[in-house]
Amino acid sequence: MAEENGEIILVFASNTIILEVEELLEEKELPFVLIPVPKEVNPNCGLAVSFLEEDKDPILRELDRANLWPQSSYLRKGDDFRDYPVSRI
Repeated sequence: MAEENGEIILVFASNTIILEVEELLEEKELPFVLIPVPKEVNPNCGLAVSFLEEDKDPILRELDRANLWPQSSYLRKGDDFRDYPVSRI
């Protein structure tokens, strides 16, 4: 039985950066949503980028090209959150 894909959540250092990320991903027509940073990973308020694990390669490629790299990253499957190190492509 294949393991279900999860949701990758990227947290950035500032709201300014998250707005740049949003503009870039929209311009490239990549699938993502902005969400509040889940309290399970960071009790401070702010926004994060969320997308399906299966969409990670093109999204990470564009972020790498634009030098917009997350401060932290997580994988969510249901109610389970775990660190999910992403690497530059």
